[in-house]
Amino acid sequence: MLLASVPLLAAGVVTPTLFVSGVTGSTGSGRKPVEGTHHPLRHGDLYSYGALTHRHVAEITACAHAASGVAAEFAFVPHSGPFARGIHVTLQGLLRRPLDSAAVLATLREFYAGAPFVRVSERAPRVKDVVTSNYAHLSAAARGNTVAVLCAIDNLTKGAAGGAVQWMNRMLGFAETTGLTAPAPGWT
Repeated sequence: MLLASVPLLAAGVVTPTLFVSGVTGSTGSGRKPVEGTHHPLRHGDLYSYGALTHRHVAEITACAHAASGVAAEFAFVPHSGPFARGIHVTLQGLLRRPLDSAAVLATLREFYAGAPFVRVSERAPRVKDVVTSNYAHLSAAARGNTVAVLCAIDNLTKGAAGGAVQWMNRMLGFAETTGLTAPAPGWT
């Protein structure tokens, strides 16, 4: 949600009420062994949970404000997806002035110009393309005053372990990409 929203908020191109639908795999559902976290029960199913009450919205709102300077409101509806790893988010909002898709993509590219693990493309992101990597794939579409930004990440790598290594690299003066560019040998 932050990767999709902060560039638009910082550039001042959207109103600060954003609507988000996100789908997470079973590895993003916590450790407690309950029906919602058990992959065999989730496989072949798709359902929403915690609509407009997700526990992470407060921290996302605070981080978006800290990163963009804008106090935004996030209307978030999370979904449980029929896959193990990954998160796919669709963020929608109202543009302050009409922009086309190319202009929104240019805004994202400019914001992430120095971010080695963020890829912005005209092609809609797919969870399968980021699983086991530290990369975030983003795309966008705009029509009239409406914008949609799409983002896919691997919640275990980009969302947790890879993010920790990336910050450690920066804090210790290593290249930000150290240890994070080789594809994982395992689970896709």
